[in-house]
Amino acid sequence: MTNTEFDNIAFLWGWWTFFEAVWIAVLWRSRTRVPGGGVYRLPGVRRIRRGACEKRVETLLDKLEQGGVPAEEGPDKGELVDRWHRIVAGRCVSVVLQAVPLLVAVLPFWWATSLHRTTVTPFWMFAAVAGFGTVSLTLMAADVRATAVSDAAGVVTVEAIGFLELLLIPARRRAQDSALDVHGRQFGRLCIALRAQAWYGTRTMPPATRDRVRATSERLIVALDDVNERYLLGEGADREAALRDLARLVAGALRQSCPPRAERDSLLIIDPRLLAGVSETDEAGAATESLRTRLLAAVGRLAVAAGLIAGAFLVPGGEAVSGLLVAAGVSSVAVIWPHLREALHRGGQLVGGSSTVREPESAAEEPSRPAPSPSNPCPHCSDRSTVTTESRTVG
Repeated sequence: MTNTEFDNIAFLWGWWTFFEAVWIAVLWRSRTRVPGGGVYRLPGVRRIRRGACEKRVETLLDKLEQGGVPAEEGPDKGELVDRWHRIVAGRCVSVVLQAVPLLVAVLPFWWATSLHRTTVTPFWMFAAVAGFGTVSLTLMAADVRATAVSDAAGVVTVEAIGFLELLLIPARRRAQDSALDVHGRQFGRLCIALRAQAWYGTRTMPPATRDRVRATSERLIVALDDVNERYLLGEGADREAALRDLARLVAGALRQSCPPRAERDSLLIIDPRLLAGVSETDEAGAATESLRTRLLAAVGRLAVAAGLIAGAFLVPGGEAVSGLLVAAGVSSVAVIWPHLREALHRGGQLVGGSSTVREPESAAEEPSRPAPSPSNPCPHCSDRSTVTTESRTVG
């Protein structure tokens, strides 16, 4: 690849990325990054897969009624369809637009490099393309963060819908996924979204109002934790009752987050009647790291990943070493990118599935050896349970 061709690629990527970065920064600073806010005004966008969205909402509301959640405690169908479809359409368009600079940099470079195989491509070009990809991925993550800061209620809407579908319509879950793992991840994202809604939705309010809304959010999360534990550990009628209570709490939070951002005239997160039996909680346990610290940590991991991947091209003829460096770089990116981490986890399960099957057999073939008993036992071991003492192998 010639320097002129690479300069053209870098020019196109640089200008697109520059305008994208300015756009994200301005919307983040002004708290106006709402998915679908401008795209939804275009003709035809309102009809794209709106029918499928309506069917999913109808199915979800029917399942809520069958589960014992009254219609007046659930979300309004029209508001939920409009809100959800607007967010989905805006996210799809933003992902397509943000992927353009990455494709502009990677595809022509890959095509030109594979076409001119007789020439040696300089290492600095590979390092530059890796840097371009790192910057583009960082901007995608920044856009997600700007959306969470600007439209925290919309994030609650999406996460609550996902959790209710997982709870009431288990057929939508993929068969190869672990039910407990998926449930735990979705529940964690819902709790994080509820905290963010209380935190960013009250940033311009008086301190007393902010404290009251955040205390209500913490009470809601405590109630969700208790009911979720009952649901996971219960059986029979207790499990059905916990499922109904959990669906009512999430549906109540979803109802309050459905109204569009411009039409929200209340800071109510959930109907207070649903939290009548929940006591006040201490917010000390809810403290998290600052946004600046998390961003610096994410940028540092991306820089390390880019350096590892770029360093793979410096090793002459070291295929094993290059592979290890690339694997380490991908693992560094997976630390801050959940989707890549999940894909790598599935790939590891598929690759290591055949080798893990024989582990119980090899463990059974190995003879068990009795543990040597100490001659002078310590005074703390005298009150050891009889279960551990009787579990020794009889020789």
